[in-house]
Amino acid sequence: MTLEQRIDWADEAVTNWDPVCGGRRAWVCWDDSIEADLGPDPSGERFRRIRDAASRGDYYPPDAVRFFGRFRTENRALRVGDRVLQRARVLPLLPWPIVWSVAEIVLVEDEPSRFKIGYVTTNRHHARGAWSAELRLREGGLSIRVQSTASPRSAFFWLGLPLARWLQLRARRRALEEFAK
Repeated sequence: MTLEQRIDWADEAVTNWDPVCGGRRAWVCWDDSIEADLGPDPSGERFRRIRDAASRGDYYPPDAVRFFGRFRTENRALRVGDRVLQRARVLPLLPWPIVWSVAEIVLVEDEPSRFKIGYVTTNRHHARGAWSAELRLREGGLSIRVQSTASPRSAFFWLGLPLARWLQLRARRRALEEFAK
């Protein structure tokens, strides 16, 4: 399947999580919330770089998760309603195997010292849930808060539960590591 065919496939996905009311939780469900201090940013330059990267779909480093979708072919920022085709490496140091999943952007808030972005999963995602990240610039310091709820949805996720959870946490950690640099 070509990338364009995958993007078409992503556009046909149906959300399986409501951004306000939530959704059906499996007997295994992780509710995560982490706030990290990303250090000083007196000029606001790091805030702008991270905000710009996240709004272009480059929140995660490429060794963790890559985002694709119409927003890329249209060369624009993510906006509410965009379908995001996610490609994740199963073994981070190797280019294969990879898994594909689809999420829908449900939140984009862009203010001078605050940026928040969030998505919910679809029927073409291995999990069921929601994710958001809020970047703040306050008094010359940069911080981020990441919140997520995730339940396994696919057989792949259930069969590889410890690996799938490790990949989730690794992607979050890798993003925070890159932001702190």
